Amino acid sequence: MAELFKIMKITVGEEKLTARVLVNPGMPLRTAEDIEATARVYYLAPAIAKHVCLGDAGSEFQDCMGDTELAHLLEHLTVELMNETGLAGDISCGRTRGIAEDPRLFDIELSCPDDVLTIGALSSAVFMMQWAFVQPDAPAPDVEGTVEGLRRLVLSLRGEDATEVADGDDADIDDAAADDAAGGPEEDAAADVDGDDAVDGPIDVEGARVEEDTPADPVFGGAAAGYEG
Repeated sequence: MAELFKIMKITVGEEKLTARVLVNPGMPLRTAEDIEATARVYYLAPAIAKHVCLGDAGSEFQDCMGDTELAHLLEHLTVELMNETGLAGDISCGRTRGIAEDPRLFDIELSCPDDVLTIGALSSAVFMMQWAFVQPDAPAPDVEGTVEGLRRLVLSLRGEDATEVADGDDADIDDAAADDAAGGPEEDAAADVDGDDAVDGPIDVEGARVEEDTPADPVFGGAAAGYEG
């Protein structure tokens, strides 16, 4: 079966991961060449449309999503999967650059708070785009299940229990609600916003979380396979 992408090399640095990605011969290079497949990716993760994208077409990814490189779409989908796990930190970002000597070759740079998380999200995003562009008659990937699988995989390798972390999150929510009732956290929230605005360096995307219904027939791929439940 034809493959949409081939991951040629992955380089992990202190703060970012760079994946050299080949769009295989015979496959579309730009989203405009298969707008229906692009729409399938959007329906899997609609929050990608509102990602901050500092390009020529506008300030959000939706401004260029209809005609951009497939590697760029892969970048945004990867960032969204990372962000939805809740383990990627305050800002998930990326950048896609073409390689001059080969129009089908791209370097995708991704923030890398955890190399397992970033590589897992990338492999899962490749699986999802393979479905959208090559195998649309197969059952659609389960994004919610994939995100949970990635989360469990990362936490298991950290030696943490996913259930205990979730309970801790609930406790944090309860504490925040108590602070709101006391009128305490407003200054802290404002400080967080100022900190985001003051981020230095290029940011291609800033993911946003969405809630989606789990499909009736969940399908898992990439690194999340085997960690869905």
